[in-house]
Parts: sequence; C-alpha cells; structure tokens
Amino acid sequence: MEKVAVYASFKDQSRKSIDFFLNRVADWCLMKNYDYTLYFDKVKNRLDLDRKELNDLKEDIENGEYSKVIIKDITQLSRNTVHNMEFLQFLEDNDCKIESMDGTDLTLYKKYMKDLIK
Repeated sequence: MEKVAVYASFKDQSRKSIDFFLNRVADWCLMKNYDYTLYFDKVKNRLDLDRKELNDLKEDIENGEYSKVIIKDITQLSRNTVHNMEFLQFLEDNDCKIESMDGTDLTLYKKYMKDLIK
C-alpha cells in the first residue's frame, strides 16, 4: 500500500456534502490501494492561504512522509493560480506527486499556466 496524503478545503459546504466527499475519498483510496491521511481545512475563502492543515501537510512532505498528494480538483488548493503553481513546484522539489480525483493532468496544468503567466 502506498502512503498518501489527501488534502481538502471547504468553505460553506453542508455536512452532507462533506460526508459525500469523504466517502468518495475512501472509495478512491481503496480502489487505488492507498493508505491515506486526510488534511482538511475549513476556509473563509479560497484565496485565503493561511491554512493550518495545508501548512502541516507541507511540513510532513518535507519530512518525506508522503510520495503523493490526492486532491479532488485544483481549486481545493486555492483559486489563486500563482499559489497553485508554487505548491506544485514545492511538491516537485520534494519528490512528491499529485493526483487529482477529477482526472486533470496537473503536469499539463502546470505547463499551461507557466506559459500563460509569461
């Protein structure tokens, strides 16, 4: 079993919506044979980058605890494209992959955004 981290942030979702997501994560990780730890932030807005769980996750990645981070989609990180790019670079610098449950190829996302920002 591969040890992975799952990161999620929620703004104003209902308990039912959060439970649905948590069940989906459990199913995803079971299907992929992942042993996962959940990092979960409740945020005021998706531009707020001061997130305790995300900061804890980054520290754990730096300590080599995970080889991969699972997200529902890129907006789980932030609505701030520059922040998303910085996080993707952080993962690359720490030999940690990222997988999006919505199927987005985040390697292509990163390349596209780099070209767009130039």
